[in-house]
Amino acid sequence: MELRHLRYFSAVADTLHFGRAARRVHISQPTLSQQVRQLEEEVGTPLFERARAGVRLTQAGELFRTYASRALEDVNAGLSAVGALRGLATGALRVGYPPSMRGIVVPALAAVLRRHPGLALSAEEAVVRRLERRLADGRLDVGLGYAPARLTDLEAEPVFDSRLVLVVSRGHALASAESVGVKLLAEESFALLSRGLRVRARVDAHFAAMRLVPRVALESNAVATVLAIVRAGLAVTVLPEPRLADAERLVVKRLSPAPRSELAALLWRKGAPRTPAAELFAAEVRARAKEDAG
Repeated sequence: MELRHLRYFSAVADTLHFGRAARRVHISQPTLSQQVRQLEEEVGTPLFERARAGVRLTQAGELFRTYASRALEDVNAGLSAVGALRGLATGALRVGYPPSMRGIVVPALAAVLRRHPGLALSAEEAVVRRLERRLADGRLDVGLGYAPARLTDLEAEPVFDSRLVLVVSRGHALASAESVGVKLLAEESFALLSRGLRVRARVDAHFAAMRLVPRVALESNAVATVLAIVRAGLAVTVLPEPRLADAERLVVKRLSPAPRSELAALLWRKGAPRTPAAELFAAEVRARAKEDAG
């Protein structure tokens, strides 16, 4: 029994007409009739009752139709899965994220690339406002930002709680404190992300609420630059809780009182199909967020 036999049988079973079924599967009616008879011979019993008035399924045909339909569904699902896998092997993935989320995005991208080295990855680091516009315009497949999204044609899938924390070097005097209040920060120098970034607005709002005017030694739109200055012991910083490796020689401390948190989210364009590569990246982000929460 061959797959085409099942397709031809299903076409006749759906239309109950050999002529219409032949047009559906793009073969001649005599060829279709011959193929169905071959199937009936292999099954060992008639599947259709043929008459001038039309075609009708026999009891055996009704029973066989159930299994034939299931088999065709499984084959089609398998073809779709293989197509998706082929897309992961040779396709592309365009991701956008703000600088403050590099710590979760880069490991997720690395995991995707390890599993599918044939993918062409494009990672764009920019302010959330720009990322949302590029995602809405179809120039990104998936983005990282905050919930809710500002643009109505985007949907936000919350993945983790974005909490502001203090980051200091291991040798800093505040590294051993359980939590750090505003009085301990009054004399510190800060390295902060640049104005115009959403994280900086959150940091400034917290400082304003605490009536603290920080002494800013450095501003940069690159998280790596900010952390390098902190690692050198030249300043402290406030960032959404970063993922830090032991080799980074940095310590994360709670702020007291705790700043208001925001929901970090995967951003998708409403109604747009999600590529297998984008779904795989999203799964990696969710898994890492779950690990951090645990």
